[in-house]
Amino acid sequence: MKHEPMTPETIVIANRLTWAGVVPFIVTAIVGAIGAWQYELLNVFLVYSAVILSFLGGIHWGLVMSGKLERAQGSLIICMLPSLVAWAAYAFLPALWALGVLGLMYLFWLNYDLGRIRDTWYQNLRRPVTFVVVGSHFLWFITIATEFRVGPVS
Repeated sequence: MKHEPMTPETIVIANRLTWAGVVPFIVTAIVGAIGAWQYELLNVFLVYSAVILSFLGGIHWGLVMSGKLERAQGSLIICMLPSLVAWAAYAFLPALWALGVLGLMYLFWLNYDLGRIRDTWYQNLRRPVTFVVVGSHFLWFITIATEFRVGPVS
């Protein structure tokens, strides 16, 4: 099977799909901060965040399988980290802690990603997307932390 480089058209599609994938983060964080369906949306947000983190780890599996990453065995082991951290955060931590752990994991994985994947288009996409995603975690964190401190608004 021949591997072809990313064409400009494919890069455009990848950008559009990636930004479309950010919409659930933004919408749930804003609506939750307003106070509508907070409990339900927080759960939806946390599950979606865990799924996307798992996806980011899976990118490295694909690169290893296509022979594009050095130290393949180590890469396969390390790329399990986002899935395991996301699962543990969602399954075992209170929501406030889970938001913090997931947000920090996105930043950690961005740093790891940019050190391993050198494609300019990918780096230019990952940085702003990650900061929007982490910002949505921060908005949820502030929303929930304020509720704990002040109490729910009636």
